[in-house]
Amino acid sequence: EIEQLLIDQAINDVKKTHRSTHIEFRDTRIRLNAMPVRTDKVAMILELPETTSLLKKKLGSKIRAQIKRPIREGAYYKTGRMERLTDFYTVFSRNMRDLGTPVYSKDFFFEILNKFPDNAFLIVVYIQNTPVAAAFLVQFREVMEIPWASTVKKFNRYGVNMFMYFSVLELAIDRGCTSFDFGRSTKDSGTYRFKKQWGATEKQLYWYYWLRGDMDIPMLNPNNNKYRVLINAWKKLPLQIANTIGPHIVKHLP
Repeated sequence: EIEQLLIDQAINDVKKTHRSTHIEFRDTRIRLNAMPVRTDKVAMILELPETTSLLKKKLGSKIRAQIKRPIREGAYYKTGRMERLTDFYTVFSRNMRDLGTPVYSKDFFFEILNKFPDNAFLIVVYIQNTPVAAAFLVQFREVMEIPWASTVKKFNRYGVNMFMYFSVLELAIDRGCTSFDFGRSTKDSGTYRFKKQWGATEKQLYWYYWLRGDMDIPMLNPNNNKYRVLINAWKKLPLQIANTIGPHIVKHLP
């Protein structure tokens, strides 16, 4: 009842201002209302075993072999907070530029780490002391999630992402977590299949829309051809320029 009152209030506020064309309500359950809905997104959740030994057994020989490959190349990881932030951001911002996506500022991640000292931390994978993969982790009670993760493209042939994700799952088990949230994906996409191989199961997401007039549901994502030219142009920007102007753009993106 309270949720519906808040939704109704949001719609009424937008109707009065005439500043917005739509409202997007991201939800995890079906709502019995007449709003248009998108169902192409799912959350990928892995129920964790009690020990890392059981995790290795559950993953199977193929995944274990992929995890060992970067170790043979000298890969190792370190966890931390502020002392790992520069290395994390070096990997993350370069990867975002290469994907054609405006990046958050380094201060954005600093503030999360600062405000949630017991819940947020970083993991960085190194080869020969060079950061090659990194992730931002958040734990709440017995659930760990990975809202941001990136790798350096030229090291992907070693499978550094496999080593990093396995290390993250080990950390989650060691910290007493019972489930791991890989984040959302579009069904049957590359990231969906990557998460599925770890044994994650999908949880349906429902994105509801209030739309002004008879407009269609907006498709604000990289797969929209409307943004293809902008994405390709962004990939060619020098990293320093992308990191400078990106934070001013990304705050306006859903």
